[in-house]
Amino acid sequence: MSLWKETLFSCWLAICQFWGLNTYTYTSEIFRIDEIKGHLIPSILHSPSIDKNPSSLDPEDRSTYTCEGDADFKSKINSLRPPENGITCNTPDTRQTWCNITSGKVQDRNPKINNICFDYETPVYTGEQIGFPNGVDKIKKITVEITYGDIWPDGYRKENAMLVNGKYPGELIEAYWGQAIEFTVINKLGVNPGEIRNGTAIHPHGLRLWGNPQNDGVPGITQCPIPPGSSYTYTWDIHQYGTTWYHSHLSLQYPNGIVGPMILHGPKSGNYDIDIGAILLTDWYHENPFSLYSEALKRAQVADSTLINGKGKFDCSSVTEKERCREGSYWETTIESGKWHLLRFVNTATSETFRVSIDNHNMTIITADFTSVRPSKPVKFIDIAIGQRYEVLVYGTYAEGDFWLRSEPLNCSKGGKQIKNENVARGIIRYNRNSGEDPASKTHLCSTDLPKRCQDVEMENIVPVLSRDNHHVEFEEVYNASRKLQVSLVKPKNEERAARLELGKQMPLRNSTSSEPRLDSGERLWQIYGIPMRLDWSNPALDMLNEDSKPTDFPESYTVIEARPDGGDGMKNVVFHISGNAAPGTPGGTMHPIHIHGHDFIILAQGSGKFDEESTSRALFNPVRRDVATMPPDGYLIISFPVDNNGMWLLHCHLAWHASQGLALMILERTEGVQGPTSARAQKLPGENCQRWKAYISASPTPNPMDDSGI
Repeated sequence: MSLWKETLFSCWLAICQFWGLNTYTYTSEIFRIDEIKGHLIPSILHSPSIDKNPSSLDPEDRSTYTCEGDADFKSKINSLRPPENGITCNTPDTRQTWCNITSGKVQDRNPKINNICFDYETPVYTGEQIGFPNGVDKIKKITVEITYGDIWPDGYRKENAMLVNGKYPGELIEAYWGQAIEFTVINKLGVNPGEIRNGTAIHPHGLRLWGNPQNDGVPGITQCPIPPGSSYTYTWDIHQYGTTWYHSHLSLQYPNGIVGPMILHGPKSGNYDIDIGAILLTDWYHENPFSLYSEALKRAQVADSTLINGKGKFDCSSVTEKERCREGSYWETTIESGKWHLLRFVNTATSETFRVSIDNHNMTIITADFTSVRPSKPVKFIDIAIGQRYEVLVYGTYAEGDFWLRSEPLNCSKGGKQIKNENVARGIIRYNRNSGEDPASKTHLCSTDLPKRCQDVEMENIVPVLSRDNHHVEFEEVYNASRKLQVSLVKPKNEERAARLELGKQMPLRNSTSSEPRLDSGERLWQIYGIPMRLDWSNPALDMLNEDSKPTDFPESYTVIEARPDGGDGMKNVVFHISGNAAPGTPGGTMHPIHIHGHDFIILAQGSGKFDEESTSRALFNPVRRDVATMPPDGYLIISFPVDNNGMWLLHCHLAWHASQGLALMILERTEGVQGPTSARAQKLPGENCQRWKAYISASPTPNPMDDSGI
């Protein structure tokens, strides 16, 4: 098949996918080995145990290839065993299994075999210990330093970026399912003469942290900031597995550089030979985001460029100070012909959703956020919102060649303004690491013919391998029997307050406090219930908490709501019905990636326009679970999760400008009663840190003040 025919055929497939036609096709069916030199046909049944790509998968049947609905699949999974040497927990042909589970310190005579069908929530309630490779310590200790530094990720010098161990992206955190991490952060922001002093904190994105809210890393909610010259140690039990990231949750520090990948090794639903590692996608601002905040209150801020794993190329011809710009570089990796590769995509952006594709290669989705999903039919692209993660399998289809990895910004929140195409980063996928040439490959998406879809990946491609609630969820039962919180995301015109929704005692309605910032003409804050969040870093909500706390006991600007099963109505689940209007000056509305700390959730409904309960499916079969989901522009998002994790947990839009402008609320969650941290060490560490922080802010001269929501 000639190159022009190949491109034309790929475009036809993309158009058919848009119109809903069934075009899911394996690469081996697109190309014939006698037509393209160097092209290999992948073996669909490469693994003797579990298909890498189940060719008979029916997208409409959400029970196939799952632990509860497919007896043959579960039988195959349970027949797998980890390697006897214990050095690893699985092999390229047995990725679905894991190391043995033990009880306490003594291994059972007949230990349970852990695998992809074992619910990772079970040990939280039973006390069972998850196995991990021999020679690995139960507790992994990591220490990082947060400093300032000048960096050139896209070739343009960014001054005073905030770095983790002097790098951007920061240090890789790598651990095994079943371990615990002690993560010590040393804050050196402002310890040198002439530097701006700043506190900091680190949040492990997506970790549920059962019974451990004090280690969530959110100043003003779970801790005081770490003052300059001080350190703080977080303890995270690794009950989940997959790919995620850690980042500062103090104002706009993560857009300024405090970001790093986190890989938590565990079983996978699909087999692979080579782990490529985490691939971080982001937009990049040359100017300090803190200096852009005032303008961001008036209009959306467009990034200067994009990066893939901290690399990109900025067009230096537009720069007048030539010494500030030099040629950048693209991130690249090598794959092997005839092998399956695991790629871990993470969107760490400030405001961009990305459409990811690899020229002339399909991808098979096996994980969405921390949820293992059955291997999808091959897809040609994935749209990834801020905070979301997807693990995909890619087959080495060719014997040689170089191909572009594309990460197209979809401009879901900025109206007509876009990042210039010449400043959009690409990655390079090579079959020969010594090639050195830029790829000549062309995109197979025909993206100009497809709409800019600011929505999540289709549900049929992210079906959980392990379902809960016996696969079956009745929408009406969950939606109407649970506490519904109607959450309206609005950004009113200047001097205009949004209508507040009174939901019993869910939201205190009082006069605005003096803590609400004064805005100049044209500046607007995002609001929930008419109130933009604004925290006091010196008074974390968790420290105010006791068994009798009510939302009205907290400052109004903390935007506290309550979720408790013993509140008189027998509530076991909480449902958030999230909707919103267009931001002024943003035609067509704004997409909001919604993230909840301390939980994952099921998606009950999601779409554009006004929600119509009558037209919604009555039964949801094995709905997807994740910790970030998008509310489409001028649309709705309805999510539900059980009330099972005591603490104070943040719900917020993960578009950093929106969170900084107050688009967040705090969930006071109690199962039987909530108190602050219970262990002596847990009480001592936050208390000592807050004492140091208060001493720091009382010093003269006055430190760098907070001028946004604080998160």
